[in-house]
Amino acid sequence: MAEVFIAAAPDADTQAGGLAQALKTLGFDAAAGAPVEAEIAKIVDDAKCVIGLWSRGAPTAELAMLAALAHERKKLVSAELLTDATPAPFRSAPRIDLALRDRTAFKPRFEALIVEIDKLSPTKANVAALPSVLAVTRATLLKRRETASDKQWKTLGIFAAAVSVFFIVGFGAGRVINMVRAGELTLASFQFSTQQAQASATPTATPAPVLTSAALERTPWRDVAARIDEPLAAQIKTRAAAGDADAQTLACLGHMAGSPGFLPSPAAAREQCDLAAAQSNAAGLYLSWQLRRTAPHSGLDEATAATRLKQAADAGFTAAQIDYASTLPADRESQAQAGQLWLAASERGDPRAQFLYARWLRDSVAGPRDPTAAIPFLERSAEANQADAQHMLATLYRDGIGIPRDEARAKALYDRAARQHHAASMFNLADMLRSGSPEERTRAIDLYRSLACMTDEHQIQPRAIGRLRALQETYSCR
Repeated sequence: MAEVFIAAAPDADTQAGGLAQALKTLGFDAAAGAPVEAEIAKIVDDAKCVIGLWSRGAPTAELAMLAALAHERKKLVSAELLTDATPAPFRSAPRIDLALRDRTAFKPRFEALIVEIDKLSPTKANVAALPSVLAVTRATLLKRRETASDKQWKTLGIFAAAVSVFFIVGFGAGRVINMVRAGELTLASFQFSTQQAQASATPTATPAPVLTSAALERTPWRDVAARIDEPLAAQIKTRAAAGDADAQTLACLGHMAGSPGFLPSPAAAREQCDLAAAQSNAAGLYLSWQLRRTAPHSGLDEATAATRLKQAADAGFTAAQIDYASTLPADRESQAQAGQLWLAASERGDPRAQFLYARWLRDSVAGPRDPTAAIPFLERSAEANQADAQHMLATLYRDGIGIPRDEARAKALYDRAARQHHAASMFNLADMLRSGSPEERTRAIDLYRSLACMTDEHQIQPRAIGRLRALQETYSCR
């Protein structure tokens, strides 16, 4: 069996095969396939890393059990063809969002996946081959289009996965594997089969794809745009032409991102955002602000964009509250208002707002300047994988500010942020590791080398180069 095994729902077998080929090009012993019941235990035993490739398609019972066993043995890495597609029982394992259409944004996500594989596989990636596989891999992973029954299948698949996890937690992974080998456990034990599920879940009508502009309240606009395909674009255009403000906002988004079915045009985006804003659509008002940030030549002036941002914030639109608070002046009265806005967004569970409110609690002239008060918000934000929060919380643990000093916790948090290419965390983690074990020293050197090639990091890059010179190590940037 391969050291890296990629498993996916039937609707994503092409993507799984393409990813396996990309990993082979990078030097990994990789394979992809739909596991059969008799092979599940052996696959998990032999593989060093199991990649669950999640999409809208439901996991089969076999895939759910394979993922559950791999998760229990800490071999599972989730790769998402659709944002947040990972079933809930597996979200504590490392997961990488590969749903991005934008080439520049896709590159660091794919590199993050390789980092996770490197941690588990004895074979390390041939990074020199990475540029040659990026474009092909991205095209393969984004090829799929959603089917009408996907959403329903996803729900059933999550149920199957949850049942698998609960069963394994109750009985232990080792015992489950032995039972499978001995033939004492079959997938029928779960009382769930895809055929039965399909028969019991036959829809009475074909549901239309669902995407609303409200998704912009909590999700980065590029990620929302990645959900638009050509059939959905046609629906959006029809609704927008009929005067639907929600659809006009999505049309603005489609033109901003150049989504399938939309001409990449800042001017066309502005026209649609203007129509949505005229109807006081909060998402349209907020997207106008983002359009001004990303395409200043769209014809939308700064004053209009700022006014619309405030209107969206006043309407309680979470993302607008966060951004509007960030634009407020530095005087005490304005910063008190900023704190109130960030707190309101924090209480609705937004990780970015939780970080900003924590920073406000620690540093603002209008706040208590109390690191201890900031920690609960940082913990929640860091748990949601917000890299800035992970970095700040790690620093507090490292220095014992507002909380007892905990070097191990600091390293773990720096590591999570570093794997998201957070430059300051990469540097601090390297500084903590360079005097450690040979393995830690090697990791520190790798981090310094990565930082040395980050030409946009004008402060951290020269410091990393200085560290490499002090360690008598060299670096090269491709």
